[in-house]
Amino acid sequence: MTTNIFLSIGRTATIEQARFVAAVEGLLKEYDLRPRTVGRTDFTTGKPLKKILNVMKNCSGTIVIAFERFHYEGGVELRGGTEESTLTDVSLPTVWNQVEAGMAYALGHPLLAIAESHLRTEGLLEDGYDWFISHVELTPASLNSAEFIPTFERWVGNVERFGKDK
Repeated sequence: MTTNIFLSIGRTATIEQARFVAAVEGLLKEYDLRPRTVGRTDFTTGKPLKKILNVMKNCSGTIVIAFERFHYEGGVELRGGTEESTLTDVSLPTVWNQVEAGMAYALGHPLLAIAESHLRTEGLLEDGYDWFISHVELTPASLNSAEFIPTFERWVGNVERFGKDK
């Protein structure tokens, strides 16, 4: 039986991003997991947050693919404050990764975040919480690495347990 997985991804901008997303979708299918994403597999003309929540409720886990959406050559953090600092070469993912990760966590989903290695990861895409974070290069080969596969398989085990308890 196929298990639904919510896949949080932004709109791809490069061929590398599109290939990586396709590779993740292929990996999920190898494990009999069906990726679902609002705007790719599920559609709405209404309010997107309600549609995302409804799709997530029919899933047993979530993967967030966080790749560069915004790049800033320079900027300032905490401008005007006592801890003001200069930023250079900062790349950020879409804010929808944060929104969807938060929704998945609130639903109790096993959560795996796959973050492009050079991203500034903060909030729900930071290490140190009770979900899996993998920092990778955006190549399909990174999904077969000795670092990624054990993390992915532990997440799959959590998805299977969540599905049984659901």
